[in-house]
Amino acid sequence: MNSDLSVKTLTLSNPYKIKKMGTSGLRQKQEVYNQPLFLEQFVQGAASYFSEITERENIAENNKTILLGGDPRMSNKKRIDTIARILIGNGFRVMIAKKGLASTPAMSNGICKLKVAGGIILTASHNPYTDVGIKINNADGSPALEEAANRMHDLQNSVSEVKIADQSALNNGKYTEYVDIIKLYTELLDKIFDFNEMKSDLKKFNLKGAFDPMFGAGGPFAEAVFIDALGMDTRMIRSEPREDLGGRDEKGEPLHPEPDFDYIKELIQLNGSGGYDIVSAWDSDVDRRLNGGSGFFVESADEFTLFAKYSDLINIETLFENTIYFCRSTVTADTIDKMENFLKSKFSRREVKIVETPTGFKWIAELGNWGVEESNGVGNPYIREKDGIFASVFLLKILLKTGKTVKELVEDIWKEFGRVYFTRGEISGSDDTEKEQLARILNNAAEFEGKRFKTLTLESAGSWDYIHPVTGKTASKGAAWVLKFSSGNTIKARFSGTGSSGYTLRVYCSKYDTRYDIPKSHITQPMKEAFDEFLRAGGFNRKSEKYIDANQPDIYKR
Repeated sequence: MNSDLSVKTLTLSNPYKIKKMGTSGLRQKQEVYNQPLFLEQFVQGAASYFSEITERENIAENNKTILLGGDPRMSNKKRIDTIARILIGNGFRVMIAKKGLASTPAMSNGICKLKVAGGIILTASHNPYTDVGIKINNADGSPALEEAANRMHDLQNSVSEVKIADQSALNNGKYTEYVDIIKLYTELLDKIFDFNEMKSDLKKFNLKGAFDPMFGAGGPFAEAVFIDALGMDTRMIRSEPREDLGGRDEKGEPLHPEPDFDYIKELIQLNGSGGYDIVSAWDSDVDRRLNGGSGFFVESADEFTLFAKYSDLINIETLFENTIYFCRSTVTADTIDKMENFLKSKFSRREVKIVETPTGFKWIAELGNWGVEESNGVGNPYIREKDGIFASVFLLKILLKTGKTVKELVEDIWKEFGRVYFTRGEISGSDDTEKEQLARILNNAAEFEGKRFKTLTLESAGSWDYIHPVTGKTASKGAAWVLKFSSGNTIKARFSGTGSSGYTLRVYCSKYDTRYDIPKSHITQPMKEAFDEFLRAGGFNRKSEKYIDANQPDIYKR
């Protein structure tokens, strides 16, 4: 041990039974992470995992380093200090984002750019400040996959002692370095999009933007990109990172830093004014986005098809050696599927595969990170995470190159390939017997085939397994329930893995149509009603609710 480093050992007399990480991380209530030595036990297990990785892969001593950072939620700064001290106590050097503040995509980029052994990201993403999350990322910047999560789970639940360095180690340059993660991220986007060219185009066309980081980590990143680098005429709202991520609503419920229509009332008003060519909202760690402009909002599946069409603007083809994977999670609107022939023609020098993955961006990241998920996440193949600001800058780039509005761009896509009408709802509760009942009904859904529910007939029902496109093996079994109803109506369902308590059954409704200007509620309402009656037939008397189209501005509404 170095003479200038003091490390003590904490003995755990009654270790916790720590849950297995979900989407590459563990989300719990603040009070769970605040239990005595809970954080320490969790991090010691992660440190032991990183020790195994660095020893097995023979990483050079000066690269035995971990990057730390996260969103601004309550007590995260203090947790970063504790995590750093444990990592140092276990023989690692630690790089920490300045002020501890970093978006998830910026952390992924930093891990790669700084060539560290991995990263620990403190974020509960779109969950309110009452929740805490800790994510583990690999040396390539990607989220930890199942094998890594399983190993960490074993190590975390076999911890009996925690090694932790003295507080003074945080001020010792030998063990700790504070890095400008915003600068590294901005440099990457400049390389991808050419900020000088975009700045010149902005002066010609004078596009205006309104951006809502929702009091999360995104404010300083957005200001660095849109104001400092691009010099754009920009209105920022809720841009200051806050520990309470906006606090609570008028009913006393904690606000969700989630870019859904329920939580962005001011941005909806600004967009409705018609005075902004591009508007964007991002969640607390900036990996989700909701984009629009000139009174129109674009959904993630439609935006991804737009990015696929204009991907030559950022040289996507050069990032894939043989096969370009266009991915979507299974519950996401299958808009990209309608472009398959177009994409095969466009990228004729490469094999093109449209891949349906389980929910969880780690599956898309594994295949090159070019993909989309239903909850406002669009992948960035330059970074091994989904990235909200990347999506906003890409949309701006397309606006500048085409001279069209967001609505015109999306309608062009729909006119050429048709539109998939889509909405997502949920059933939430805290009763395990309710969850078991829902699972039982969905597992036995095939018994109802041929029966009519409201205006729709259930034609087929079953579960969906993920067959890996490279190995050909079943990589995830039963990733979603799929119910196909008459007239091309499809409902999928799965239990969410991102909640911190109770259960949430996510419900996804979609239907393809060559007509694009039908009011969405005309398409989605029959599916909602059919699903609720299907559940009642199985003995479950509550309804699905909180559908995202309920508060969605619909310019086609008559």
